[in-house]
Amino acid sequence: MGTLLLVPVLVFLFLKTFGVNTFSLRTYFPAKVTTTTVDGLAKTDTVFQKVPDFQLTSQTGASFSHKNLQGKIYVAHFFDASCQGSCKQVSTQLSRVQDAFYAYPEVMIVSFSLNPAQDHLGVLQGYAKSFKANPAHWVFLMGPKAQIDSIAALGSTASVNNSKEKNHDELWLVDMEGHVRGVYEGNKADEVDRLITEINVLLNEKKQ
Repeated sequence: MGTLLLVPVLVFLFLKTFGVNTFSLRTYFPAKVTTTTVDGLAKTDTVFQKVPDFQLTSQTGASFSHKNLQGKIYVAHFFDASCQGSCKQVSTQLSRVQDAFYAYPEVMIVSFSLNPAQDHLGVLQGYAKSFKANPAHWVFLMGPKAQIDSIAALGSTASVNNSKEKNHDELWLVDMEGHVRGVYEGNKADEVDRLITEINVLLNEKKQ
């Protein structure tokens, strides 16, 4: 736990020392790219996709929608409670993220069930409890499969593993505008270390 809590502190000190503008996170999943010519020079503008609006149900039984995430930075995670192996590793790594930002209400983890027919409310509650998820910081969502599939499909052409079947291992860092600013292999500790660092980068962007 001591090492875990030290990570955000070290990141903060690094950013404080070298300046928050040292890092600039890219935006993922372009929707449209246009090129215009101004004074003989080509200028490219890119419009990026946003996470689609949704209305789902959390492990508490309460309704949870995109509106609950307004003004927040969040980690998007896709899971199936029956999945073992690397799926469990991802959730274990996300427990680290929850602990690292426990004092930051503007940071959340949002886990979307890819198997809502099986992951009913009781399953979500048990799964959340097994990872000590606090619903104020980490929500597990179920609901219409079409809604969840539309969210998961956002990265289907640019996923870390180039395979929708491996979405269980993929994490996204989503900014306050709904844009994906980071993509990570969630079953790897070093990738989650990078996620923690880049959450801090977005938090510093917010302060500017």
